Amino acid sequence: MSSTVPTTLRAGPATTNTLASQSFTAIYGLIIWLALIPCFFLTTKLITLFDDTLLFIALILPIFIFLIYFIFFVSVILWSAVILKTVNLIHTPKEGIFPRDNKNRDYKFWSLRAVIKKFPLWVCHNVGPFPWTDVFAMKVFGNHVTYKSPVFDAWVDAEFMDIGRGTTIGQGVVIMTSMITTDFLIIKRVKIGKNAVIGAHSVISPGTKIGDNAIIGALSATEIDQEIESDFVYMGNPARKIRKAAFKIKDELSAHERALQKKYDEIKAKIPEIEPKRHIVGTKASLQLHKSEFKEKRAMHHEEKAYVKQAKAKSKARKSEYKIERLQFKADKHIYKAEKQKYESILAMQKAQRAINEKIEKDRHKLQKIENTEREREIKDKRHITFRLKKKSTETKAEE
Repeated sequence: MSSTVPTTLRAGPATTNTLASQSFTAIYGLIIWLALIPCFFLTTKLITLFDDTLLFIALILPIFIFLIYFIFFVSVILWSAVILKTVNLIHTPKEGIFPRDNKNRDYKFWSLRAVIKKFPLWVCHNVGPFPWTDVFAMKVFGNHVTYKSPVFDAWVDAEFMDIGRGTTIGQGVVIMTSMITTDFLIIKRVKIGKNAVIGAHSVISPGTKIGDNAIIGALSATEIDQEIESDFVYMGNPARKIRKAAFKIKDELSAHERALQKKYDEIKAKIPEIEPKRHIVGTKASLQLHKSEFKEKRAMHHEEKAYVKQAKAKSKARKSEYKIERLQFKADKHIYKAEKQKYESILAMQKAQRAINEKIEKDRHKLQKIENTEREREIKDKRHITFRLKKKSTETKAEE
């Protein structure tokens, strides 16, 4: 398993979702340096052309600043696309499930591709001159998207992405063509049909296929490889089919038929005043019909609100469960550290006890050695005294 961990979805060129190698971030310096070359060339050219006309330079300075800014912006995207195509020639991007290991080529090159695209997308999203710059960058990076489906307010992966014409993507939507799990990297194409609607703060998982005119409610999340049927409303986490996506009644009448219908409605409005007794039953029935239709619409409205509140409640419950799991994980971590420290303290005590025993044993051997030396010395002295006494006694005997 990789030692790296996924980061948040915050914007910024410093990191990608995960990094197989920190050295990849040096690519940002290369992209910025290459993008500044045409800006520097244009600046020096302008200074040499209008060296003596400082007033003219001061007048065109705002236009010049915007031109430099626009050239830098386009250069960042184009140079990033060139580097990305070069990397793709070395290792072709492909879909699948790959081990999250720095030694795996698909995981490593996916991380490299994400790093290359991170800075230009950050520039488009934060300092781009126009709202369609995100779509322009995604098109340059090889995605099938249209300018009629802007992704300015969403977090969208920049590969293996198909978005149909007229699709509406809500604020804070996360569309993932790649996902990091504990041990694996999942890369799968996301296909979104025409005129689809994705509600705010929804999450589209890798491999999701959304049909034409489909609607995904706010705060919903799809499963990996989930198929969303056309002309249906999906809501919840995971997203489930709710009902048909029919919010408008089609008016298929011609102009002549519409005029006749209008005349009929005018005549019908006058009938209760001419013959009130004859048409009182029909009027009451029509009022009841209108009331029932109104109540049905109100019921549908309340049902949608109930689904939204239920989704919010589930989201809050998941957050609280996540917090509890996180606290439990921290508690388990501290317990593990305490047990580890206890074990280490026991090992240290045992080591100290062994050292003390060894020291005592050494001292005992040393003392025993000293005692043996003293005993040998005493025996030697006794022998020497005995020898001298014997010698003296023999001398005295000899003298006698």
